[in-house]
Amino acid sequence: MILRGVILVAFLFGASEALYLTPAATSITKSVGESVLFTCTNNDPSSQDIPTWQDTDGYPIRTIDNGGSQDMHVVVYPADKRSQLNIFNIIQNYEGSYGCVLGQDSDSRRLIVFEELEFPNKCPRGPNDPPCDKTHQDNQDIIIHEADRLECTVIGKPEPTIGWNFKGNPISELDERYTFQRTVQGEEITHILAIGNVTRYDEGLYKCQASQLEQAVIKSLDITVDVQEPPKIILPPQDKNGTEHGSITFYCRAEGDPQPEYTWYRGGGDPLQDGEKYTLGDEGRELTIKDLVKNDLGDYTCQAENAAGIDQKAGFLNVFIPPLLNPAFNQTKSLNEQVELECFLRRGEEDTWLRWRRGEKWLRDGKQEFNERWEVFSRVEQGSTVKVLRITDITKEDEGPYTCWAENAGGEDEEDHWLLVEYAPVIDLNRSPHEVKGWVDNESNMTCHWDAFPDAKVRWSRNQIPLKDGVNATIETEEVIGGVITILYVTPTSRDFGPYECHAENRLGKATHNINFKQVFPPEPLTNIRVTDISSTTFTIEVEDPDDNGGLRIEGYQVGYHLPGYPEDYQDFNETEPIKVLGLTPDRKYFYRVAAVNDVGIGEFSDNKTVTTEYYSPPDAPIILSKKDDGRGDKYTLEWREADNNGGGPVQKFEIRWSLVSNKDETELGPDPQDIEVDRNAIAYTITNLEPGKYYWIEIYARNAFGLSKSDGINIVMPGGVPLIPTTKYPGNKLPQISGDLSTAALIGIILGAFFVLLIIVDISCYFMNSCGFMMCICVHCCGKVPPDEKDDLELGDGPPGYGNKLDRGNGEVPDTVMPLKSYSDDDDDSIVKPPVNGFSEGDVEEVRGIDEFEVKLKALDDDDHWGSQC
Repeated sequence: MILRGVILVAFLFGASEALYLTPAATSITKSVGESVLFTCTNNDPSSQDIPTWQDTDGYPIRTIDNGGSQDMHVVVYPADKRSQLNIFNIIQNYEGSYGCVLGQDSDSRRLIVFEELEFPNKCPRGPNDPPCDKTHQDNQDIIIHEADRLECTVIGKPEPTIGWNFKGNPISELDERYTFQRTVQGEEITHILAIGNVTRYDEGLYKCQASQLEQAVIKSLDITVDVQEPPKIILPPQDKNGTEHGSITFYCRAEGDPQPEYTWYRGGGDPLQDGEKYTLGDEGRELTIKDLVKNDLGDYTCQAENAAGIDQKAGFLNVFIPPLLNPAFNQTKSLNEQVELECFLRRGEEDTWLRWRRGEKWLRDGKQEFNERWEVFSRVEQGSTVKVLRITDITKEDEGPYTCWAENAGGEDEEDHWLLVEYAPVIDLNRSPHEVKGWVDNESNMTCHWDAFPDAKVRWSRNQIPLKDGVNATIETEEVIGGVITILYVTPTSRDFGPYECHAENRLGKATHNINFKQVFPPEPLTNIRVTDISSTTFTIEVEDPDDNGGLRIEGYQVGYHLPGYPEDYQDFNETEPIKVLGLTPDRKYFYRVAAVNDVGIGEFSDNKTVTTEYYSPPDAPIILSKKDDGRGDKYTLEWREADNNGGGPVQKFEIRWSLVSNKDETELGPDPQDIEVDRNAIAYTITNLEPGKYYWIEIYARNAFGLSKSDGINIVMPGGVPLIPTTKYPGNKLPQISGDLSTAALIGIILGAFFVLLIIVDISCYFMNSCGFMMCICVHCCGKVPPDEKDDLELGDGPPGYGNKLDRGNGEVPDTVMPLKSYSDDDDDSIVKPPVNGFSEGDVEEVRGIDEFEVKLKALDDDDHWGSQC
């Protein structure tokens, strides 16, 4: 709202008794837009005139009928000799004194127009309003390390008084960091708080307070101030080398508050836009230039900008053209000739390096140390440098590719130049056999591996008789690494065995290779056969190879077997597995015979022999298949298969038993084993609730109608910790063994512990045998025990507690008392191994730690022996 100037008109009317005005107050304050009425009554009884009203400029105010306005007019009440001034929709110009006139009498009332305080351009706070930004005066920015200012614009009449505070504390005009200023533009008055050398401390909530003292009005504007930092590029674009048709990326990072925005320029041109040529990534922090050409070289500038300022940094792009070599030129030479291979640059940078290499070996300029026939040198042809490789006295080993390699800052290129060497055929005797074995009606092949350039013509013959493909032979040719192979396929009769020839020939020469095609046969009968193991349903045979294996190695055996009067059955075995005949009937006599087998077939069987199976019996032990380290978590899955010999009756069930053991070498169940029975068809069972880091012994048995088998067992260790000794009693006199890998510290601890236990045992022995030692000192000085020199005053029944008459047999002898130790669980404080009291008080028995099945003998001595020397 525009604040209007106040027009003051001087009415010097004095109060008159002939006039009565309401309201009684001489001045009335109203806000813009409100209404007010004044009344003026003629109190003179002698006069019937009606008073009139004049405006602030002294002009008459008329009724509506006589030209008065709707917002300001007079209403006349003749009967009451009263006139009423109505003012509606008060504006600032209405402020002033209004006079009531009756003849020579007059009086007035002053209208003070109050314009309510308002902060224009304030951020709207409604739920559907857009978010506040820096265009609203209650959100302002100042720049760090600079002199800056805050502005507070307010509208209101009368002009308000302005005060500032920061974070709830008033700002004093005496503070040298602040300066208070004021500007006026129309009805808007802007108050300025100037701040010198802005710091981060100046960020926060400011309050601009406007007050109209006479109207007792105060309003405030909360201004959120953000201290901004101009951008500073901390990662400027780095100079780049690009390759023609390639792409490069410039990177730019800046810090500032608010976060800077990024713009890229090439030279002094317009900003670069995202498109085919340029890609702006990471919110403008990255500039990628694609499909580079030589013309793209130059400076590329990163500009970081925020409301607080701008920073710029540039990087230079250099574009290199990669080398392009002359096409490969392959050459063919004969043995002992000379060749020159040339390499030169068709396109690329002037500063390009040319080199030759053979495979992975680089060739230096000049003659090569490893082969002086090879020489590298340069010459200039038509203004261009040509790198030449000259090879003299060419050999077959010189054949192959020679690589010319070029490199510059833009990249590299290479071309393979082939040297082909002509030579007569050569047959590779290492890959062409001298003898091939075969048998009647079985297709065999003979291979001739040759190499020649130009290619050779190859033919086969048998006793100098040519063999032709598709007529009396099948011949195939195939290229392989290092040459060519020609294969002759033969399905022989007995007349086709013997010598064969392979002939290779080209215009430079020829070569011949002889192959003997040898006939082989099935093995001869076996003569040395013996049975080594018999069970209820199986028997095992051992054999020695026959004198003549037919010309081929023995691949396996076939066993024929049958009951008397029954047809013969057969089982086959390969060479590596035992010859174990399965599935027999118990307590039966069998005839059996064995034949050796090679690639030709089954040889002649041996003579028949007999074997009698055992009577019905429990099955053999199941065979465990799982491994000792197959445990997972607290579970272990035991896998097995049924034994070959079931004893003559089907397995009815399997029984599994397991228990904790002390180490990995245990092969027997420990105390308190657990067991489970599983179905006969089962092949695995998962044992649960096993303890981490512990060793277990597991056994499995099979049961049939004739009894329980022997067991197969496995020692396992569960994952998840160092294996510990189970806290159980051990049978017999066997002490627990510490297992697992112990650290050096653990070994030292064990040795020290054993040493201290030994000291305790020695001290106990001194106490009971000689009445001396550290324990004796404690008993005398701390526990009130009678010292040895007072022993004469004691009788056995009056001795220390626990050594009363219960030990006296009545004949004056005191028996040896043997007290075996007992281990306890952790809940019962098993770290201490306690002997049973057996008539003694618990205080009379020393505690021994860490030793199981240890015996302590306490001997009650006679008077002379019991009280020995003092401690």
